[in-house]
Amino acid sequence: MLKNLALFLTSLFLILALGEWLFPKILGKLPLRLYGSIDKNLRILAQSSKKSTLPHEYIAIVGDSYAVGAGDWLEQVRGTSFLGSPSYSPAHLINEKTGIDVVSFGQGGVGSFSGIWKEPITQFLYINSVKNYRLSPPKYFLIFFYEGNDVYDNAGFLRKKLLSIKKGSLKNKIESNGVTTPLNREFQKALDGDYSRSFWKNMLFTRSLSQGISNLVKEFAFPNKNLPFYFSFPKTPISLGLINDEKTPLPMHLQGPPLFGVKESDRKLAQARKLTNQIEEFHITKGEYKLGLFIFEQALAMLAGFFPQTDIKVIFIPSPLSSYRLVSQKVSYRGYMEFENFEEVAVIKRRHAELCEAIRKISVVRKVSFLNTTKSLRRVASQEFIHGPTDWDHFNRRGYEALSTDIAQVFLQSGGGARTDNCIY
Repeated sequence: MLKNLALFLTSLFLILALGEWLFPKILGKLPLRLYGSIDKNLRILAQSSKKSTLPHEYIAIVGDSYAVGAGDWLEQVRGTSFLGSPSYSPAHLINEKTGIDVVSFGQGGVGSFSGIWKEPITQFLYINSVKNYRLSPPKYFLIFFYEGNDVYDNAGFLRKKLLSIKKGSLKNKIESNGVTTPLNREFQKALDGDYSRSFWKNMLFTRSLSQGISNLVKEFAFPNKNLPFYFSFPKTPISLGLINDEKTPLPMHLQGPPLFGVKESDRKLAQARKLTNQIEEFHITKGEYKLGLFIFEQALAMLAGFFPQTDIKVIFIPSPLSSYRLVSQKVSYRGYMEFENFEEVAVIKRRHAELCEAIRKISVVRKVSFLNTTKSLRRVASQEFIHGPTDWDHFNRRGYEALSTDIAQVFLQSGGGARTDNCIY
């Protein structure tokens, strides 16, 4: 028995030792299926949108799920690719079109603080604290600002992190000065993380193996019962877009630009769903809207200060409702993730223009490029759907191709790629 145990332990040691030697060499070639077993802060090294494990003279994408490449295309790739790591995201497409290494620091479900500051900084510093990895600052940053929920996510961050008050109790009169000090503390926390070098941190293969086993156990023991949001097409169309010069029905409850306040219909829906206590969480005031923009600007400024030599470009991504030419008088929309309502198309267009212009002005003040991809996306959306058919919160393959083509043109043109778009169509 002792001999068998000794043999087992010796074999295990040799396997782990071989894995620790080999794993760093093949990290950049791992299939997409194994992506989730890698340390979250090291995942950019496994991304296949670059020539080698460590990118060089590279473009870094930051933001939320759009920066990740979430949507129907990714889900299709996950279902059909077993050992490969095929393209599915803006990072892959921009890399293919420009020949420049591209990585994504993106994280789904986050706002400007985490998407622009916490995730890129944490991952960058963490990688540089691991033995044998020296990640240089990116040559370019592409900051993805998504019209559909970034402001809402920033409002949630305000309520949860910056203000010691109950959710939904933020008042319009609160000024940006009131959040500056706690916001700066949050910025500093990312810099004060654990970036020390330790033996366990450098055990990349062992940690990935452990994480992979843990993921399998969770998958079988706690299956994901959260169903995606269901998008339906009513028998009598409500939301209409002009596609191929024909009035074409759009699904119910598409995300739109941020709207203000709580309607009576919202309260009734919250009561029916037993979400009365959370109703304020899914809506924002004008004060929160302005503070949400303030957080975006401060995160942009902090990123620029930490990477002073990096060329930064803000990429404005429209919500699904703003991506199509709307020809109905009213549309069905979701202001955030849960609550659905109806609104005049004129209001949707006005809020879109206001938010686009606000992000443009911030970009101008901070002396960074501003790309309003709405124009390019609408051209493609005038011919075909660029979202869905299952996930209408994100682009499909055609949508990501249109987005990436517009962005890639900046790097393919002569003159350094500086650009400041407008918000007039």
